[in-house]
Amino acid sequence: MANKHVGFIGLGNMGGGMALRLLERGVQLTVYDRRAEAVDPLRKAGAAAVNSPREVADAADIVFASLPSLDASMAVALGSDGVVHGKAIKVYVETSTLGTTTVAAIDKDLSAAGKGFLGVPVSGGPLRARDGTLSALASGAKPAFDIVRATLDLIATNVFYLSEQADASQIAKLINNHVSSAGRLAVLEGLAMAEKSGIDLKVMNDVFNTSSGRNYTTTHKVPAAILTGSFAYNGPLTIALKDEALLLEEAARRGIPLWIAPHVLETFREAAAAGYRDKDGMRVYQYMHSQTCEPSDDIPK
Repeated sequence: MANKHVGFIGLGNMGGGMALRLLERGVQLTVYDRRAEAVDPLRKAGAAAVNSPREVADAADIVFASLPSLDASMAVALGSDGVVHGKAIKVYVETSTLGTTTVAAIDKDLSAAGKGFLGVPVSGGPLRARDGTLSALASGAKPAFDIVRATLDLIATNVFYLSEQADASQIAKLINNHVSSAGRLAVLEGLAMAEKSGIDLKVMNDVFNTSSGRNYTTTHKVPAAILTGSFAYNGPLTIALKDEALLLEEAARRGIPLWIAPHVLETFREAAAAGYRDKDGMRVYQYMHSQTCEPSDDIPK
């Protein structure tokens, strides 16, 4: 039910937007983040702030999490002060992209403690988190999904239920993220080549958007992050590094060949080594633009 008491743990670019959206829709909300500056906007908007994940789970029937790393997700779910010890929680909803191994471990231990669990990675970026138009990819026990569905509808325009298997949505999300990353890198290297060839970036992006090169990067990310010079849209490159590495691990575990993904990960690693690891992923454009090579008359046949 949408009017359940909801908890939210992790109030960064994505989590903070989703939590504010729930508050604006009249949801009773209890929140936690280690950073006071992340909690303050939620407290001012009417959320109750507590001091640990366990306290969130002592107060709320449904607890959402949006966390930056696998270690953080494991600690929040199963640590000594984790939600697994909460007294009120009925369903724990992990919206992060973690891979199947981590999700399966969380699901197993929460189930053993009598708590419901759903893996619900979300897609769409911070702006869509804030306005409630995300896509949510849910998997886990159907009764748990039924409890949470009305709340998911407040933060996501598109809610997909994939499977009773809690980790299934991780595979779908990693594939989606890979397709997004591959398209983004193609756009960025195309723009770098265009600029070095004397073509105006806006004109080149307009060509993409009125032609077959159109994708989410050309319609949203380039205008917001590159044409403005802010290079702020994606979150840190570390997230893309994590997700692409997880995709390759999942594919290798299943014996599934991938062709483009290894090159995407290699490019991310090169940019990270060049000093862009903790910078917004859109700054990979600056890395690409900084690279030079000797011009050649040899044209590949």
